[in-house]
Amino acid sequence: MTDDIGALLRHLWILNDKDDVRQGREEACDPACGIAALDPATTLAMSPMLRARYAVADAWHGAAHGQTWLAVGAVATASALLRERAWHRAQMATLARIVPGGIEPARMVLFGIDDARGGATYLIWRLGSAEPMVCAFYGGGLDTFADLGRYLEFLLGERVHDDSAELLAASGVRVRPVAAREGPGSSL
Repeated sequence: MTDDIGALLRHLWILNDKDDVRQGREEACDPACGIAALDPATTLAMSPMLRARYAVADAWHGAAHGQTWLAVGAVATASALLRERAWHRAQMATLARIVPGGIEPARMVLFGIDDARGGATYLIWRLGSAEPMVCAFYGGGLDTFADLGRYLEFLLGERVHDDSAELLAASGVRVRPVAAREGPGSSL
């Protein structure tokens, strides 16, 4: 799948361009370096998909949902400024409730941000997984994906829903269909 990341990113650029999205990319960086976690004392190793993403571009302005996907060197500074935002604290509270195993700032990275509208995309390194999970907050909603490839496929319309149900089921959380929630007196 890592070979596909570059192709998916190029396709996203073309799709955004056709949709008249104002976007811009900065020159690709050395994807071998690490990336700053939300915990200021921690730097995480790049996963294979992240190395492929940063081989295409460093910062990408207007990449998705009005967010800028941050340059590797800008992640630590943006993360420090983010701590003061009420919308960021609300997002962290939401993630603490829904992410299997909880969240730890030492395993999270700020990937994208739309500071004006309070949108952000986070990467969460899960134990036993080579690729981080993607959690994208935008337009008042949240989408979660098993990895960057699945998120890109969603952005391109190759996927019609996020991976939240699958991620919760894999963690042992039982998800009931909406139709089964009948209200008071339900036998569920």
